[in-house]
Amino acid sequence: MVQDQSRQPETLLIQYWHVLKKRQLIIGSFTGLLLITVIIATAMSTRYYSAAAVVEISPRAPQVFEVEQVSEMGTTSSPAELRAYYGTQYRILQSRKVMERSIQKLEEDYGIIDFESVEKPESFLRGHLRLSPQAETNLVHVAIEYPDADKAALFANVIADVYREQNLQKAQDAASDALMWLQEQKGDYEERKQTSDRSVHEFKRENGLLGFDERYNTTLESLAEVQSAWNEAHTRRIATEAEYRELARKEGSSSWEQLITHLALTDNILNDMQSHYVGLEQEDIRLSVRYLAQHPERVRINTEMDGVRQQIRGRVNELVSGRRSEVDVITRRESALKERLDTLEAEVEALDERRIELQFLKGAAERDEELYKSLDRRMSEVDLSKLVQANNVQVIDAAVPGDKPVRPNMPVNIAMALFMGLLGGAALSFLAEYLDSTVKSRDDLERIVGIPMLGYVPLIDPAEMEALTSNRDRSIFVNARPRSAVAECLRSIRTNIMFRTQQRAGHLPFRTLLVTSAAPREGKSFMSSNLATIIAMTGSRVLLIDADLRRPNVHRLFELSDEKGLSDVLSGHRSLESVIIPSHVSGLDLVVAGPIPPNPSELLGNERMQNIKSMIRGYDVVIIDTPPVTVVADPMVLTPLADGVLVVVESNRTSKSMVTQAVSRLEQVSSRILGAVVNKLDVQKTGYGYSYYYEDYGYYSEEEYEEQTRKLG
Repeated sequence: MVQDQSRQPETLLIQYWHVLKKRQLIIGSFTGLLLITVIIATAMSTRYYSAAAVVEISPRAPQVFEVEQVSEMGTTSSPAELRAYYGTQYRILQSRKVMERSIQKLEEDYGIIDFESVEKPESFLRGHLRLSPQAETNLVHVAIEYPDADKAALFANVIADVYREQNLQKAQDAASDALMWLQEQKGDYEERKQTSDRSVHEFKRENGLLGFDERYNTTLESLAEVQSAWNEAHTRRIATEAEYRELARKEGSSSWEQLITHLALTDNILNDMQSHYVGLEQEDIRLSVRYLAQHPERVRINTEMDGVRQQIRGRVNELVSGRRSEVDVITRRESALKERLDTLEAEVEALDERRIELQFLKGAAERDEELYKSLDRRMSEVDLSKLVQANNVQVIDAAVPGDKPVRPNMPVNIAMALFMGLLGGAALSFLAEYLDSTVKSRDDLERIVGIPMLGYVPLIDPAEMEALTSNRDRSIFVNARPRSAVAECLRSIRTNIMFRTQQRAGHLPFRTLLVTSAAPREGKSFMSSNLATIIAMTGSRVLLIDADLRRPNVHRLFELSDEKGLSDVLSGHRSLESVIIPSHVSGLDLVVAGPIPPNPSELLGNERMQNIKSMIRGYDVVIIDTPPVTVVADPMVLTPLADGVLVVVESNRTSKSMVTQAVSRLEQVSSRILGAVVNKLDVQKTGYGYSYYYEDYGYYSEEEYEEQTRKLG
């Protein structure tokens, strides 16, 4: 059997469409019922009118004066903060506090009595409230839907006014609370300021720091002067000591002339002495040219030179001693200045320590004073803000009564009912399909039950059936309508059966097919008779045996007598040849059941039945029609005689569990189950891809069948 594998499996969407098409009555009924219910309910419903007040909710209250608000009504900036802020305001608009105040105002100011009979008035009013924020603005529509248009507008306006008043009152309450708190804090900080001031004064008095700044500045000036004088004395001492040490070194060495020359630079007397000595020395040199050393003139000059030399030495010694004395004087001055400097530094250090403590006390006093002034200034601002408090909630448009009801909306309700009806009907269809345990598709047989599907026989159109005048033609439908859809499907089934039994039959003179069903009244006899007719129409000789000795039906289909038949053969009263009846179909003979015996199971299981195949001569195919396998054991007794068993299943009637039970019973006796045939299938309603049956199960024409038969045998 050659099958076309090119067609892709059916998609789930197509299967869903077939389910919906099959269950269209459920969908239509459910949708119609829902539509009628909705139309009646809508027509009988109370008419509601809508009125909306437009309220502006700004994130920040407007500034009347340049006065900082105590509690900002809105200080949001980021998108997340804005969403949270407006979400909070919308919840406040629907809060129990706003609802209760609105109801109170409606009852007291407008005499509304609609809430007196309501158990929870605030919930009742909130149930009629609808908030609709306007995108990209600070506006929100406060809408009321109510049976009375005038009351709807009144309720919306009152709710908007109450919300605005409470928002302003909340800000004023915050200002009042802040003012009370500031007054308490001002008294505390005034006392703290006085305590700080007293602490500063007491510290100055106890530490003698009255006039501290003047004293501290004077001490710093004295310290600077002494520091400068000491630096000068210290520098001078170092220089004088260095000079003295150099003079003392030269005085004690051979550098006497250099010492004189050095001192003469700064001392005029020594300079005159040295000049006089040099003049005498030059005079002696001049006289030495003319006179000897003993000459009186030269002796006088030498004597005067010795005297001047003695004077020079004395003057040098005097100058060196003076340098020493100067060093001592400068050293003593430096020491005195150092003592004075240490004293002043100690005094400044002591003053700095007290100054730090004083500055700490003064800093605390200044902070207390600043806080006190800030609180006093803030109190003035808060007191003023109470008088000029601005509101960030404003009613832009008051609600006006509507002239047309907003609900119920008949077109919308009908559209919704239609949509929900179709949706619910589809859901019920799938639920019914899920709960339907009957065999409906190829998957039910092959995947769940576990046997192959050989084909299906479609449900015959009643009009086509009525067109046939003879009951026999209606029963043997394929003979009366050989080119009908039923005949074509049976030809495909015949082809599948022949190929499945080809190897099993082998060299045997004929093939034997046993036909049974899972339950009664599934069209088993109709299937046997019409299948035998289709096979006979190929030119084969076919023998149809009615082995249903309990409720035989083949003789009725062919309009024959059942006076003699299989029961007579099995009981030994007649031979098989004597009960074979030629039918009106060429090539098809029948063995009817005959008289119904009291012991059908014993007859079917006796030796004559087991040897009946040896009695058959001249036939190509033998078809045995048997009772339902789940009702009696007759089919299981007869299965050893057959080359294959065909199970007939009625579409949308036989449950999968019953088919499974039938297959299980046949397998217990090692029956060779060829497959199942789905009978009475409404293709238009069921779907499931049966329109592709011929492709899936290999439909063959007569010529193709004959050609394949020759190839196989």
